[in-house]
Amino acid sequence: MEHLPQQYRHLFPILQTHTMLASCSQSALAEPVSRAIQDYHDSLLYKGTNWKEAIEKTEFARNEFAKLIGAEPDEVAIVPSVSDALVSVASSLTAFGKKHVVYTDMDFPAVPHVWQAHSDYTVSVIPSIDGVLPLEQYETYKQY
Repeated sequence: MEHLPQQYRHLFPILQTHTMLASCSQSALAEPVSRAIQDYHDSLLYKGTNWKEAIEKTEFARNEFAKLIGAEPDEVAIVPSVSDALVSVASSLTAFGKKHVVYTDMDFPAVPHVWQAHSDYTVSVIPSIDGVLPLEQYETYKQY
């Protein structure tokens, strides 16, 4: 089986000539995403806002992502950003009595800031090894 990133690399023209070392707020743009942005722009320009179509596309994306990760669509939340998602998770954990958070040193840069703002949490950071995070690294933190 081809390594997963290689299956999608051709969709990102910039990767033919550049190496992207970070992919936070702005990353390499995939051709299908570029086309979708252009279609959305043209729709707004020539047709105006179409809420029904926007919701249909959002639900399609939710369903496809759920299939990709082996989840049910109602287990997938659509939020505007990683930061918004983290704040939602952080706010809900206290309702379940959870007080320990584990994340990796390779996670999105906003991750530590969210947990630092919630001083009632204990935080553990899983270190990567030479820029790689083998699944075995998570084993030490399973009890949380």
